[in-house]
Amino acid sequence: MLDIKDSIKSLISRIYECQKEIMINRRFIRDLLLEGNGNNTSRLQNEIKGLQWKIIEFQKELSERFQYSY
Repeated sequence: MLDIKDSIKSLISRIYECQKEIMINRRFIRDLLLEGNGNNTSRLQNEIKGLQWKIIEFQKELSERFQYSY
């Protein structure tokens, strides 16, 4: 049971880390747009999309583990 709780905590931590990276990338994009360098944002936007997919996968895994922990 303790291993399941640790793994759930780890998944939640990973989700928060992805969300944090998304927020940082969005700030970079906003700054680039303000500086007139909007064409340099595609890499950051692709990274955000990848992080969003990671979050979805982590949420699925979290849901599965949470259901089995009870």
